[in-house]
Amino acid sequence: MDGRPEPLPPLQNLRAFEAAARLESFTAAAGELCLTQGAVSRQIRTLEERLAVSLFDRGDRGVRLTAAGRRYCDVVADALGAIARATAELVADQNDTTVTVGTTSAIASLWLMPRLTGFRRRAPELEIRVLASDRDFERNSDEVDLVIEYARDPQHGAGVWRLFEEEIFPVCSPDYLSGRAAPDRADQLPLETLLVLDDDHPDWMGWTEWLRRAGVEAGPLRHPIRINSYPTLLQAAAAGEGIALGWRHLVDEFLAAGTLVPLLPRAMTAPGAFYLRTTRPVADDSPCGRLRDWFLGTHLQAPVTT
Repeated sequence: MDGRPEPLPPLQNLRAFEAAARLESFTAAAGELCLTQGAVSRQIRTLEERLAVSLFDRGDRGVRLTAAGRRYCDVVADALGAIARATAELVADQNDTTVTVGTTSAIASLWLMPRLTGFRRRAPELEIRVLASDRDFERNSDEVDLVIEYARDPQHGAGVWRLFEEEIFPVCSPDYLSGRAAPDRADQLPLETLLVLDDDHPDWMGWTEWLRRAGVEAGPLRHPIRINSYPTLLQAAAAGEGIALGWRHLVDEFLAAGTLVPLLPRAMTAPGAFYLRTTRPVADDSPCGRLRDWFLGTHLQAPVTT
């Protein structure tokens, strides 16, 4: 024997199984994990297929563990509980002056980092850690203390604050317009070289939706350049490679420097807003509470409630 452990099922499948078993409901488990009921059902089905055994009896009145499911649930619940306890102990052992902020790479590089310098001057004793990831952070994530994210649907509940609404408008480099008139109507844009964010996140607005909302029924774009990173896309726009969709709070430094200029006289209001949320209750005088309040500004907004 080589001593290597047996392969484990994916952790998200085990978490979905444990929650559904404990709550005796796929729907309730979905609410706790901030997933859809369909996602929980698929994760449990994937686990059952991997184990080649049925873990739940599914009926019109809900779900119940099978005998095999009960045996497996006891082990999984104990294991997840042990991991949670060990995690809490490690977190408690860490320097309590560290605050971790989770957000997308675009928000981190274009909005967050330029602003953190001001907070560091006010609180040099605090350690700020930025976790940039283009996946969604779970509502009760152990990885981060604060999350900054864009969402189309209104976000509700304690620990959620609307940071700001957003405007979206075409931008390009002055070099791109060199020697010719700038397009000044939305229906002229499909004939230009458009920089397309190649991102499948459903909340972000792309060129197709923007043009449709601007009243342009455009077919296939004529000269698109597809880029899967918004900061890289803006760098390409600043280099004169084409026209980008500018999100005002993410392009304001480019506009101030004159490396990007807006093309049309009016901006389009984005369908959603940027939100700040905490992943757990925090005291106002804690490092996390201090950073939260600084983000929100001196006129602290109330949490978004239903």
